[in-house]
Amino acid sequence: MDERRKTLALEIKELIEELSPIIESFTSEVCPTCRSVCCKHKHSLYDEEDKVFLRALSVEPVNDESLDPDGPCQFLSPTGCVRPRWKRPFRCTWYFCEALLEYMPEASGRHYRRLVRLLNEILEKRKALIDSSL
Repeated sequence: MDERRKTLALEIKELIEELSPIIESFTSEVCPTCRSVCCKHKHSLYDEEDKVFLRALSVEPVNDESLDPDGPCQFLSPTGCVRPRWKRPFRCTWYFCEALLEYMPEASGRHYRRLVRLLNEILEKRKALIDSSL
């Protein structure tokens, strides 16, 4: 069962790495001009499903709950997140603010459709990973 979890986690990691440049092509246009930063510390905390994923890759997730939950994320830099996308809580990958949701399909329908397809594949594999750990 551990080998199955590791395989699923590696497949998820690859999909996230494929997805990341697409998301970054959109966020690099929208986020720098935003006045209300979405990246708050409370969103950088791993949930149980994130922990299952990371542990399957032999990465021990650490949450720093001593920081102000409504303060800016400790991993947010002037150019975006310093964590590789696959090491971020999954909410950092699937959450899109209203401005991004409006921008993405208009900027590139092809990239937007690919983004949706990849997110769906990731969700299916995450569900299988979580189910295999129960």
